Amino acid sequence: MNKRAFCNQCNKASSACICASICPLDNQHFLHVLQDPSEQNKAIGTARILDLSLSKVKLSIGHSFDASMFDLNNTFLVFPDEQASSISELQQTQQINKGSQFILLDGSWKKAYKLLMTNPFLQTLPKVMINIENKSNYRLRKSPREDGLSTVEAGYYLLSELSNDTEKYIPLLAVFNKMIDFQISNMPADIYQKHYLDPLKENKS
Repeated sequence: MNKRAFCNQCNKASSACICASICPLDNQHFLHVLQDPSEQNKAIGTARILDLSLSKVKLSIGHSFDASMFDLNNTFLVFPDEQASSISELQQTQQINKGSQFILLDGSWKKAYKLLMTNPFLQTLPKVMINIENKSNYRLRKSPREDGLSTVEAGYYLLSELSNDTEKYIPLLAVFNKMIDFQISNMPADIYQKHYLDPLKENKS
């Protein structure tokens, strides 16, 4: 039995490879994505889009991480809670500077929270929330939160707000939307309707 062919760069099936759509982007602020292992090879995973597109980025996979991997004196955790500050507020008080780094947690809300709890050093970092202009377009994955975003969408809004430029990072969303469109086009219409469009179906976390 022949094994399904996969792309070694984007970790997606060869037929769903996104590499040709990737646009290299030079970002000023370093982005470190911490990915739950269960997300690594998912067809609709989006962290790899950031990893392949950005000039200053690192994708680390695991359940626990060594605090020495990070500059804890100038690193912020992107995580929306009551203690989180807005980017504009942190920029005005000059807490965010050119050397500031940002951590994104890649996984479902439940798994992202588990990453936070499993790594105590993350809990000590100042948290930032991003300004979301539109609801997520993650049509194949539902979030229990109204403001839930895919990892690549979070990266887009974060970097756009940091640079005050909403146009530069649009290629990230272009790859994301193309990936989602491909998956939907290869899915039976009744399955998509039942699991993703039915307004009476309860969202799963």
